[in-house]
Amino acid sequence: MDKLQIIRFTQGLTTLVTEGKKDMTRRLTTDRRQYEVGERVAIAEGYGFIWRSLPTPGDKIRFIHRLQRELGVEHPMQLPAWENKLFVRPELMQYQIEITEKRREHLQDISEADMLREGIFHGIMSATDIKTKETGDFTWLDIKRKKLPNGQYHVSIRHNIHSNLRECFIDMIDHVCGKGTWDSNPEVYAYAFKLIDLYPKFLE
Repeated sequence: MDKLQIIRFTQGLTTLVTEGKKDMTRRLTTDRRQYEVGERVAIAEGYGFIWRSLPTPGDKIRFIHRLQRELGVEHPMQLPAWENKLFVRPELMQYQIEITEKRREHLQDISEADMLREGIFHGIMSATDIKTKETGDFTWLDIKRKKLPNGQYHVSIRHNIHSNLRECFIDMIDHVCGKGTWDSNPEVYAYAFKLIDLYPKFLE
């Protein structure tokens, strides 16, 4: 059996994926991780984020017990992976995606329909372009967490609103992948996928 791979999104995009509002992603063809149609891939989330999202105290206890058993540690809350998704193990994740389509193209080949599937959505507010006077409510979601001196975390949620769908996508891709990514028009793999929620089985 092939080893379960992992995929990472920003927290905002992870939220959209797990809410069923994003079902496509584009990755550089030079990325170390490549995925194939039919493959299941774990969505990386910090153990603490998963723990806080569980609906009942019993679920939280079961998850801690599984981490203790699988990781061989008494206090999983002290691990870097409690808050940092870079260090998590794929088999301990709550959500997976199954790759349903893969194609190779240049980034700027993306259609407007795929821009929406990438996580652009219609928000609750609109914006008007000063130059063109175009008005729209195209939005991408950015969620950031900052650790405070007392050990707690401050969460900021920003809705980035644009009047134009294309400009909204360009802003998102340059924010996520680095400024100038859109203009460089790299070769990418366009992956379509479906969400698989492993709750409550992943607690076993």
